[in-house]
Amino acid sequence: MAVATEVLLLRPDGVPESQAAAPGETTLWPIFAMVVTEPADPAAWQAQPLFELLDGPNDGSELSTVAVRSTWSVLDPANALLALTVRAAAPVSVDLRIVLPAAPVLDILDVVAKGATIGITTRERAHRLRGRVDARTALRDVVLLSCQPSAELTDLAEALRTAREG
Repeated sequence: MAVATEVLLLRPDGVPESQAAAPGETTLWPIFAMVVTEPADPAAWQAQPLFELLDGPNDGSELSTVAVRSTWSVLDPANALLALTVRAAAPVSVDLRIVLPAAPVLDILDVVAKGATIGITTRERAHRLRGRVDARTALRDVVLLSCQPSAELTDLAEALRTAREG
């Protein structure tokens, strides 16, 4: 299990906030980038293959993309914790659960549910990604997970909002 300590919604300079995908389509921007850290337990190195993609040679002109099967779930409704389970076989083998607090991202989960690109980055790389960034920096410092849009994520976000208000 990995923990997302922060989430960044990345849009490079020159890409308007209102740019959205047509129904049934996905677009690269915005990227929902999770800053992932591993627990101290050495047995929990499931994210290492993703981090190795970040460390490979890449000048920002190529995408580090992993086609994954993903599932969103509520791990702990009382504390509003979400979990994203990702499984992939190529270009790296990954079977990973990423836990993230829902409260800071409730207002942007609808963007993710509609098919926003999901990315993984490290704490060390996140400092270059805050605010508006150039596309080359974003693509160099984020591993992209190609996930399908998630109707259940919209329902999960609504349930968590209701629980938070009630």
